[in-house]
Amino acid sequence: MTKARFTQTWVKCTFLIFLCLSLSSAALQAQCSSPSNLSSIVSAGNTVSVSWASIPGALSYTVQYRIGNSGVWINNGTASTPKQTITNLQAETIYTWRVKANCSVYSSVATFTSGGGVGGNVACSAPSNQNANVISPTSASLSWSSSEGALYYSVQYRIGSVGAWINGGSVNALSLTLNGLSTGVEYQWRVKASCSVYSSVASFSTFSNNGGSGTCSQPSNTDAINVSTTEATLSWSAIQEASEYTIQYRQGLSGAYITAGTVAGTSFTLTGLVAGTEYSWQVKASCSDFSSQAVFTTTGVTGGNTGGGPISTSCSSPSNTNVIAIFATSADIQWEPQGGALDYTVQYRLKNTFTYTTLGTFTGSTATLSGLRANTEYEWRVKANCSAYGSDVSFTTLTSFAIARNGVQSNTAWVKKMSVSPNPVYDNEITVATEIEGGQIQIINYAGQVVVNKIMNNLQNKINVTQLNNGMYIVRMQFQDGTVESNKLIISH
Repeated sequence: MTKARFTQTWVKCTFLIFLCLSLSSAALQAQCSSPSNLSSIVSAGNTVSVSWASIPGALSYTVQYRIGNSGVWINNGTASTPKQTITNLQAETIYTWRVKANCSVYSSVATFTSGGGVGGNVACSAPSNQNANVISPTSASLSWSSSEGALYYSVQYRIGSVGAWINGGSVNALSLTLNGLSTGVEYQWRVKASCSVYSSVASFSTFSNNGGSGTCSQPSNTDAINVSTTEATLSWSAIQEASEYTIQYRQGLSGAYITAGTVAGTSFTLTGLVAGTEYSWQVKASCSDFSSQAVFTTTGVTGGNTGGGPISTSCSSPSNTNVIAIFATSADIQWEPQGGALDYTVQYRLKNTFTYTTLGTFTGSTATLSGLRANTEYEWRVKANCSAYGSDVSFTTLTSFAIARNGVQSNTAWVKKMSVSPNPVYDNEITVATEIEGGQIQIINYAGQVVVNKIMNNLQNKINVTQLNNGMYIVRMQFQDGTVESNKLIISH
């Protein structure tokens, strides 16, 4: 045999040996089934626990994950049991993941959404009892009550009521100090636990030396007591360095303030007010700037005459007041129309507090209270233009997107970025149309259970709902940028 023929024969044999080894390896790799029953639990803002069904004969498992449904898979390591923890995730982000046994190929892809943002975990209540103590012209100490199960708390703040939120930091305590603030500026802030959504928005104003030296803290614990149709007693906490306090007030939440007077004590009575009217007020010490704005509403009604005058009771207060649907941050309310009434005014407040918020005036007999805190007690009341206010109606918001119903729920869209059609659906398929491509769609039943969970990449997404029972659902879409939109859905096969 010539040298050239020997070389050619050796190359062929080597290739056949390599091919046989490759086929044997592939056969070994797929000698057991892929893991199934993939599940995930979001336990903290940047941590998720994943698990799957055990595979008989498997010695180890390998987990991979990635952001969204594209990009490079990240190996999370090898586990000897059917569970693993993924850490250092981005907050409020949709992830896909998969797992394989040492004797199988990778499983199908599953998804989860990490916590840590506005629409994150709802395993515990949002922090409450927010308080801000302005300690210098450029700094403020923020505090709040604890949330059971929280590992840490994250604070965001911004100037005024618009603009992007600024991350103030995360702490495992119940307070945080913001530094480097602008003087004479009103700020808004909010806080969330590692296991909750963000709290309601609170506000404070830094010192500006506007009528004061700015060398002491603003008065806090502002409150309105003994509120009647024409009077209200205002009170606040004492400032040790202050020699006197100045009070300002106004009708509504905007417009010029009126200086009510100056006192040496920590209370002041406003007189000559208009019945059934919302007022805002603020107070400053002689050595500070004005406090953050507080609000109260005088009792009684004026029959729709905002200029004052006698209280109108020419018709009965609306009756059959009901809360017909309750959600985590909103509630739909309804009342029985009154003969002779031209319109109706709705007010609501946190239960057992003094201050009502006027929602608005309506010509119909339904309204939606929005921007509420999750898992919080509220009460509301309604009056006709010709009547006094009726009795308070109490309700408690939910801790998730579960629905509480009392009667028939209206099909009112919550959002503009997403639409669901047909709605109600009488067939077996719905179309979820979005303005932004990419995201995770969930359908949630009245008990708060996720019954459909899919990653969507198109502007028009078809979803089969044959397996869902008739009733009310929430269609929830989380986009790639972390924003969340929801719509109500009625299924009636």
